[in-house]
Amino acid sequence: MTNAKPLPQSARRLLLSSFILMLGRSAATPFLAIYLTRRMELDQQQVGLLLCAAMVLATLFGLYSGYLADRFDKRRLMAMAVAMITLLSLAITRFNSALAVVLVLACTDAAMALRSIALKALLADLLPVQQRSRAFSVNYTLINLGYAVGPMLGSLVLGFGDAWPFYISAVFVMLSSQAAPRPQFSPVVKPGKEAVAGARPSFRATLLLLKTDRQLRLFTIGSLLSAFVYGRFVIYLSQYLLVSQGAAQASTLIPYLIMTNAVGVVALQYPLGKFIRGDNVMRWIGLGSLMFVLGLLGFMIADTLPAWIASMLLFTLGEVIVIPAEYLFIDSIAPAAQKGSYYGVQNLSTLGDALSPLVCGALLIHAAPPAMFVALIAAASGGAAMYYAGGRSRQLVLCKV
Repeated sequence: MTNAKPLPQSARRLLLSSFILMLGRSAATPFLAIYLTRRMELDQQQVGLLLCAAMVLATLFGLYSGYLADRFDKRRLMAMAVAMITLLSLAITRFNSALAVVLVLACTDAAMALRSIALKALLADLLPVQQRSRAFSVNYTLINLGYAVGPMLGSLVLGFGDAWPFYISAVFVMLSSQAAPRPQFSPVVKPGKEAVAGARPSFRATLLLLKTDRQLRLFTIGSLLSAFVYGRFVIYLSQYLLVSQGAAQASTLIPYLIMTNAVGVVALQYPLGKFIRGDNVMRWIGLGSLMFVLGLLGFMIADTLPAWIASMLLFTLGEVIVIPAEYLFIDSIAPAAQKGSYYGVQNLSTLGDALSPLVCGALLIHAAPPAMFVALIAAASGGAAMYYAGGRSRQLVLCKV
């Protein structure tokens, strides 16, 4: 039976801070390409390469972010990350150099990665295993809710100038730090023997240790392949519709698909997430991967609006299942003193987000449009295979709830 005990206040405040932060970030992010195009006179390919480079740099930093989350007070790291995001949101409006913008965006994404990894590790510190799946699901729901509402804030202030979405973003990001629990110098939970002072490994030793964990490697590859499928689906669907059906049809369909996904995530994430446990997580991940494949097959043959919406609902089911299940799986295999490091390695999956628009764009240019979906289905199937191999490589710690 699912544990209905409410989350503690400290965890609820963390989750609220995630919502406010994403509300601010999403007020600016959708308008970034427009801002760069107008301010720096870049074409869409240059903007895409610039954003991809920034994300790759930030993803690599995620490895060190996990190490920091294991070494230092996680609340203080989160507060530092929020302060950095606030300043960088303002700084980007002052630069005209492409190199400077890449560095600002990379630092912003790196700070976001640091906060995300520290938050996951802190939730693992604060909550018993029975409540972690629910907390991960609520966190993902609130992030998506913030992402659904934030662009409206950005559009409201865009009329004052191209930089205004970044100003409003900085305000909300700063406010998120007021919702989060105050930083403290002592650990939230008492460390085990492996985490006593002086016993923590160096960053190099941590990487070597993680390198030997075959289960973590396989699961991270599976996460990367899945992120290739769901991470930037709006971009590759837009690209596909532009090539196959023209700009007018793309402009008509994309808003419906985005709204379907947002409503589906908010409506389904928590009801489904509370059933995902350590003893059934692999079955749920298999089901989520299957939903990705069915959704992609639907996109490939859809020729009416209802068919596109039905396919998006299947795709969204995969998203709301796989993402919190990944977090729970990593939580179940990570040693108590290395939660952050394990989440940092798993964060490499965001390379899939960065590569997806580039690969899909190349396929649409050099092959028939359906070839893109064939590649995405292959990635979803390969991700499921890696998950399965990782789940079999070592016995999971069962989480009875």
